[in-house]
Amino acid sequence: MKRGIITGLGAIVSLGFLAASAVANYLFGASLGRTPHDEMLYGAVGVLAVAMNALAPFYISWSLEAKRRTTAGGIVVLWALCLAYSTTSALGFAAQNREDVATSRQLSQDAYADIRRELLDLETRHKSAIPKDRARLEKRIDDARVRLAAVRNNNPAPADAQSQFLSSLAFGWLDARHVRMALVALFAIMVEMCATLGLFAALSHSRSVTPRPRSPEQSLPAHGKKAW
Repeated sequence: MKRGIITGLGAIVSLGFLAASAVANYLFGASLGRTPHDEMLYGAVGVLAVAMNALAPFYISWSLEAKRRTTAGGIVVLWALCLAYSTTSALGFAAQNREDVATSRQLSQDAYADIRRELLDLETRHKSAIPKDRARLEKRIDDARVRLAAVRNNNPAPADAQSQFLSSLAFGWLDARHVRMALVALFAIMVEMCATLGLFAALSHSRSVTPRPRSPEQSLPAHGKKAW
């Protein structure tokens, strides 16, 4: 009973990773197309590669059980190609999204810093300005304050807090950008490995182990055995 529940939960988790991998592969493949038909084709190939990744371990296991080594070898080659394609697609998807978010946040931070420096400079100039220039500077100061408040209301976040924190833990030996690349690779590899082997790992325990037949001497009770 417990084995069946755990197997079912493992299968559900594996299907979740399969869905995540399929979506990532489809979105990245679709981003490579020039026309809607190209987008659909590239996306569909990515989803099919993910499906083959999940099925290949079963095919390999059954081929080895049937002692069809040539068939198993061919499936391994097919599996390697599909796994390489889906993994690189997942890497591209993760890198594209993470870099876009980091770049957008960095631009917001830069804009906030630029406006703040501009405001401080205008306020400094206003203090020493002659009366006829103060009205013009006051107008520019008010405009800078409005723009600064608008940027502040958007809550500018760190470009990549996770990468920066891990870089600080390494005492600066690892650049934050390199850490971000490593995290992208970790995400893609984890998703693809779980999508590829998760279902096989979960369902391989669903079959009950058949007990080995006992010999006639083992089946006899202890008092029924003859002493030699």
